[in-house]
Amino acid sequence: MKLVAVVRAPEHPEDAAAAVATATGMTLAEARMRLAPEPPALLARLPPDQADALATALTRSGVSALAVEASVPTDSDRTLAAKLGMTGTAVTFTPVGGDPLVVPWTEVLAILRGTRTSRLEVERTQKTRSLSVGVALATGGLRVTRQTEKTFRSSEESPEQVILVYARDGGAALISERQLDISCLGPGLHPSSAANMAEVARLLREKARGAFHDERLLRLGRRPLPFVLGSEGRATSGATTVTRTDSRASLDVLAEVLRQAVVAGLLP
Repeated sequence: MKLVAVVRAPEHPEDAAAAVATATGMTLAEARMRLAPEPPALLARLPPDQADALATALTRSGVSALAVEASVPTDSDRTLAAKLGMTGTAVTFTPVGGDPLVVPWTEVLAILRGTRTSRLEVERTQKTRSLSVGVALATGGLRVTRQTEKTFRSSEESPEQVILVYARDGGAALISERQLDISCLGPGLHPSSAANMAEVARLLREKARGAFHDERLLRLGRRPLPFVLGSEGRATSGATTVTRTDSRASLDVLAEVLRQAVVAGLLP
């Protein structure tokens, strides 16, 4: 399967909606709704031939769109940086184990800053019985209690800021606020991890001037996306339902869409 994505807002929204409706069989209203979110945005999940045809139809109508494989690179395909080294000519990403990735500044293709979020929601239903004069009178004393039901909800969200760095030869590294030894910042060290990640992004942007820089995934990477599998799981035990959502897969998809868009010349 492939995912069809729009990487720029259409200059002519009605023409774009008509192209989507024609290629997919959607109504115009549904096509407009699919095109409404801020790009990069996913339009559909289709078999490869249909996805390529839709991307081609959108391109012909003046929309910057492309089709990507639904199975995109994840953390297992990247160098997860525990340490970061910057010189005048290159950046070095050193993982906890394995070989470091060294990328000359002139070979950095794209730097994407984003946030991925995991969320845990617990819903518990509690049934209680209490004495009720009204029930006793209505049933002639056969029942003297009334059952009530209350639902209690709680949630916990855990955001993680990341920076994805792509090399022109296909190499990729991920910098996570949870894993990076931020002592590399030296005097630029800040009290908060979010500020430290912003400082790392600034340094990378300053040194890799020829790379594409984007921070939209700070907003767009926080929520699970339609058409992306594995973003939500739900388990019920008795009166308790636990729902886990994770935007990690969604951020991976959007990041790959942006990377391929840069390679294809659709961005910047």
